[in-house]
Amino acid sequence: MRCVAVIDLKDGLCVHAVRGERANYRPVRSCLTASPAPDDIVAALRERLGIAAFYVADLDAIQRRGSSRAIIEALVARHPDCAWWVDAGFDGAAALEGYLAAPQVSCVIGSESLATLDDYAALRAALPDPARALLSLDRRLGRFIGPPSLWDRPSLWPGTVIAMNLDRVGADAGPDLPLIAELRVRAPACSVVAAGGVRDAADLRLLAEAGASHVLLASALHAGRIEREALAIYR
Repeated sequence: MRCVAVIDLKDGLCVHAVRGERANYRPVRSCLTASPAPDDIVAALRERLGIAAFYVADLDAIQRRGSSRAIIEALVARHPDCAWWVDAGFDGAAALEGYLAAPQVSCVIGSESLATLDDYAALRAALPDPARALLSLDRRLGRFIGPPSLWDRPSLWPGTVIAMNLDRVGADAGPDLPLIAELRVRAPACSVVAAGGVRDAADLRLLAEAGASHVLLASALHAGRIEREALAIYR
């Protein structure tokens, strides 16, 4: 299992995500750095925790209120040795083009941003390398957000899917182990990424035992509840 740090961008700053309630997100307060600027947050995560993989959510683009593309492209250029997963509310092939130029960038297709199954098919077709496509299966209040037919057809999923439980994001509620188990049964050939709720190193062990291939981390890192030594186990 590999640990991936989450960078949520809103209005040019890194923010603290809580239960998907984006109107209430505020600049992140971190024990790693006093600054919520994206450059400073990424630098602190790399230098102090040894992080080399990042999931970046462009909340402005996801909410159709602008874009953090310039910030993301600058981060990718400054840290070419890192892996970058970018979620920018992709709903059409044209939105992918700028990100595909960097080979270390993979594009996250968020189910909440899709209106129809055709939208999803167009995005998949626009990604020349299937390995650079991830599907975030977004859930809130126990329900799937996105075209219902996409949830019902695992054969259409890419090789990596994200078990995104928005109710647990930033809520310190623990990981959604039943959802991970369900996805592993429904799509045994897929790698399953755990997202939302991780509190500490004990949760990392539970997720590794549950068969998660990756885990997305934010709050526990900035609160100092998961330290470099624990992360070093999951590289």
